[in-house]
Amino acid sequence: SRQPRAAMADERLRSGRLMYGSMEASEANAEAALTQRHPPPKSLAQAFAPYLAELVGTFVLAFTVGCCALAPANPKWSAAAIGFMLMVMLYATGPVSGGNLNPAVSLCLGMTGSLPWTVVVGYWVAQLAGGVAAGGCCCPLFAPRAASLGPVAPFAWEYAFFVEMIYTFMLCLTVVNCCASRRNNPKNDPNQFAALAIGFVAVAGGYTASGVSGASFNPAISLALDIL
Repeated sequence: SRQPRAAMADERLRSGRLMYGSMEASEANAEAALTQRHPPPKSLAQAFAPYLAELVGTFVLAFTVGCCALAPANPKWSAAAIGFMLMVMLYATGPVSGGNLNPAVSLCLGMTGSLPWTVVVGYWVAQLAGGVAAGGCCCPLFAPRAASLGPVAPFAWEYAFFVEMIYTFMLCLTVVNCCASRRNNPKNDPNQFAALAIGFVAVAGGYTASGVSGASFNPAISLALDIL
């Protein structure tokens, strides 16, 4: 009876080693794939270029939101203007930084393993700095006008929270499926429709949620509006 027990123990030990080895191999493959997507920069300018792109892109987007909120020529077109500006900036910054322009999107890409967490944190800093800069530029430009950040009457905070959560989720889902998916966006043949899809989500969400929450879907834009 001791021999079968010893054989079973040896078999369990071997299976455990094989399982542990396969887990190590899968982790190594994931790290290698992430390194291949984001190779180390070759120069200082190349290292800072993605963060500068995120700062400038978020600044332009937040500045557009501020202009639409404080001096709308025609409020009916505000959501379209913001969505189209997002689309343009995604095409402009996508080849450099991936075109996140939104801390929520960067968080989502970090959670899916598409971005290293060190890059995610750097993008957060750049995006929030872009939002602060946009708010600081709009303040003297449109003074004494001020934008209000919060639910639109007669809706309460819980309704605004729910709407913001739904459309921020839709925005992040579109980014992940159009940009992070290797099937929809292969490295050797990247698609050209991702910015269109993401921009139209912003347009649809803007028209749908602007009367409930103001339609931010972006913590950097919320920060800019709070400054305003």
